[in-house]
Amino acid sequence: MQPKRILVALAGSSADPDVIRLVAWIAKPAKAQVVGIHVIEVRWNLPLDAVMEQELDRGEELLESAKKVADQTGIELETELLQARDAAAAIVDTAVERKCDLIVVAMPYRKRLGRVYVGRTVQNVYVNAPCAVLAYRQEQSA
Repeated sequence: MQPKRILVALAGSSADPDVIRLVAWIAKPAKAQVVGIHVIEVRWNLPLDAVMEQELDRGEELLESAKKVADQTGIELETELLQARDAAAAIVDTAVERKCDLIVVAMPYRKRLGRVYVGRTVQNVYVNAPCAVLAYRQEQSA
């Protein structure tokens, strides 16, 4: 598979730098365009365009950090900060709008009730995306 457009969803987890490096490894040979997005989920009791200063600042910081990692790996990363009711739907909709052929999501290693936990956002992206989806699960820390 040689993707032309890759969407990487960034959640601000410790897995983000690893997933950027993985995307660079995939994108470079194909000279693929890479877009990194961060979605701020807006609670239903707030208007969708609510100004959430703290979340916006955090989102801008994590996208800047992702750009630095991308620069170190030699790829250009276009970034976008979104507000939506549901992160998975925003990720899939953005991938469709931008005609992406690959979505990459990161999952930090975590357990719930003794089992490895895959969050609802990753599950919903897998189920609803019309293109290929690659999930990078971080390894268990020692």
